[in-house]
Amino acid sequence: MNIPLILQLLQLRYKLLWAKTRSRNGRIALFLTGYLLIVLLMVFLGMGGIGAAIVAVRSGKAEQMAQAVLSGIFFQAILSTNILGFGMSAVFSETELRRYPLSAADRRLARHLASILDPFWFLFLALELGLAVGLYVLGAASFWIAILAVLLFFLCNYFAARLVAVIIEQLVKRKGGSGMLLAVVMGLAILPGTAAAVFKKNPQLASQVVAALWPTPPFAAAHFLLGNFGALPILLAWIAGLGALVLYLEKRPPQRQSAASVKIAWDGPLDRIGALYGPRLGPFVSHWLRFYLRNARVRTFVVLALPLAGFLTYSTGSQLKSDGFFVAALGTIAMTTFLGTSRLAVNQFGYSGGAFRRYFLLPTDPGDTLRAASFAAITIGASVLPVALLLWIALVPLPFDPRRAVMLLASGITGLFLFNAAGLWVTLFNPRKGNYNSSLGNDLSLGGNVMLIGSMLVALLFPRVLARLYPAAVSPANWWLLVPVPAIAIAIYAVSLRLAAPLFKVRRETLLAVIEGRN
Repeated sequence: MNIPLILQLLQLRYKLLWAKTRSRNGRIALFLTGYLLIVLLMVFLGMGGIGAAIVAVRSGKAEQMAQAVLSGIFFQAILSTNILGFGMSAVFSETELRRYPLSAADRRLARHLASILDPFWFLFLALELGLAVGLYVLGAASFWIAILAVLLFFLCNYFAARLVAVIIEQLVKRKGGSGMLLAVVMGLAILPGTAAAVFKKNPQLASQVVAALWPTPPFAAAHFLLGNFGALPILLAWIAGLGALVLYLEKRPPQRQSAASVKIAWDGPLDRIGALYGPRLGPFVSHWLRFYLRNARVRTFVVLALPLAGFLTYSTGSQLKSDGFFVAALGTIAMTTFLGTSRLAVNQFGYSGGAFRRYFLLPTDPGDTLRAASFAAITIGASVLPVALLLWIALVPLPFDPRRAVMLLASGITGLFLFNAAGLWVTLFNPRKGNYNSSLGNDLSLGGNVMLIGSMLVALLFPRVLARLYPAAVSPANWWLLVPVPAIAIAIYAVSLRLAAPLFKVRRETLLAVIEGRN
């Protein structure tokens, strides 16, 4: 194994990262650090802070507290790294590494070391080390044993996130894979609500389930962290097993199940949808609809948007006192309209490659291309909204109220048009070259990440803040208060589109430099 060369590659990776600290990577890291710190501070204060931790340790519940914290970090790391893409993308591709005198095992090790040493993973490591040091200070754990337990748990967490990423990437590339992924995610989304109902009827079952979770990585790490050496082999077995599965799946790329059709259809469903926008924009809209729907990540997140919204509605709504599910749904239904298309909507031309020049060679206004691309995102997002409303009516355990349905519809339309209005400006003024065929990784610019993550935070938090400060605004009795809001959002979108389309031609050279990697 060529350890010196691997270390030189890692040194090169961090030199490049340090060189970009004042640009995209550094600013995104600072933004996400602030975001996670704010969220953690809210959770910490909500759980009672240091006082609650001291009470837990003194009452002999330090292990239960460690299990809960490590379980939260474990699943949060898997979810956030796969959705946001940080710590998952290959910094050095296989083609690039073949230029160096490295064996296949060396190249694999270099790729994984570059991923696990991503600054985003350091945030989770810092949280885990904070738990270990806190338990040591409170006298519940040995310092070095706690540090070793955290490091092993961190490695296990990385392999688990990588395994999920590889499975998702291979599923979406197979015929019918998106449907299988939807079934799995729907099952996971329904599981908490079903489990809560079962536990409510059978309170003793919860303790039995918790006892049965002792071999899982978070529980085993909590056991070992507090000095139980019997959990060490379990952690090592998880690391070996997950690592072996990742390596096995990486060596077996998905095989296409059927030959791709080369037949050209000029009057397909997407062409008929595009024709609704008129003869001038229709061909462009159908082109961009294909551009969106042929992208693996767009298809994946369109599929994931509804179950993810359902999970967030249940998890956040159950924490609110009165009409909590409805208040939570006012935010999550807005997320469903833009989450699937968000990657392309805030970076319309960053994935077009050499085709970008052709948009200026056609006998039409170049601004029509920008308009059509935005209309395609609006069309896809709008198609999700009625499905979300029907699922709300069918699944939520509340009596049907048409006033709630109108308010949810208004919230979804508002989120759809406001997000795409902001996406126009990010597309023009903060684009970034991306890999259209990549299923994983985060290749958005700083503005794109701020726009996406900020919009999700606003969608989740704003209805809750509004319910606390002005409850009448989210009451079905005052449903008419939300009716003008979509009209305002549509007006903002129309003004943004009118102003942004002429700028597309002005910003042509800047966009071209970014897309070709010259800027």
